[in-house]
Amino acid sequence: MTALLGLPVSEATAALEKAGTPYRLIEVRSKKGGKGDDRRVIKTVATDTETLVYWSAFKTEVDNPSVKA
Repeated sequence: MTALLGLPVSEATAALEKAGTPYRLIEVRSKKGGKGDDRRVIKTVATDTETLVYWSAFKTEVDNPSVKA
């Protein structure tokens, strides 16, 4: 199910639930473990019983040290 790639996890799970497809979420992290808040689907694998949805958190907001709050 490649149509889920890149989607936010909430949208992907909503689509799977609407289709009546059982799924399992699997988080993927780097060894360094960067901080991110944008959870996106990076891979899906369909098995006989469920769809495995691999996701990772990305940092999509760039820190700009020249901008002061």
